[in-house]
Amino acid sequence: MNGFPLKRIVLFVAICVLGAGVASAGMNATLIAAQSHHDDNDPVTNVPFPTAGDAYCSFTNGCGTIPSGGQTAYQWTAGDFVQSAVFTLPTNSVTDLTADWIFQDYMNGDNETWNVYVNGVAVAAAVIPDCGGCGSYGTVTGTVTFADIAPVGGGYQVELVLQNTVPGGEGSAAWADGGITGLSYGSSVPEPGSLLLLGSGVVGLAGLLRRRLS
Repeated sequence: MNGFPLKRIVLFVAICVLGAGVASAGMNATLIAAQSHHDDNDPVTNVPFPTAGDAYCSFTNGCGTIPSGGQTAYQWTAGDFVQSAVFTLPTNSVTDLTADWIFQDYMNGDNETWNVYVNGVAVAAAVIPDCGGCGSYGTVTGTVTFADIAPVGGGYQVELVLQNTVPGGEGSAAWADGGITGLSYGSSVPEPGSLLLLGSGVVGLAGLLRRRLS
């Protein structure tokens, strides 16, 4: 699989943040914040995901990219994934993720649990529920808040990875073009340029002290 290394964890039911809980209505679900430090004044950048051009792999149906107006192949095997492009954002610290994701639900006797990653860090989970093989479209919405995540390779990547293999005859699901992901940021870490200046100042001070002592 291309992209950042992934941590594998088992989470459960609807949309939740690392065991925080569940809130759902029909086939739709709402993300629940894991922490309370979210500030509504934090800047938010909306990026397209899952959407046309995003890479996906189904171990049963193969790999590809989401076509415009289309969706991933049907997925039901642990490790199946859909992955965003790498987004360059004007920040050194992302703290929130807002979901507005579309899926097609063919689950029939089981659920699919999908972990949500930002730069390889698990921040949430989504469960696509059994709908009796209805084939209807549902939406994952809401916001999760987490500890600061720094950029990797100069940017941020969002990924959904299926955690459970669905038994034969118990359905599948697909992620559709048109999803939007909001990434917001509040507290920040020192920029590389600032760190460089700080280091130069320390070196200069050390040189001055050596000259005075000598």
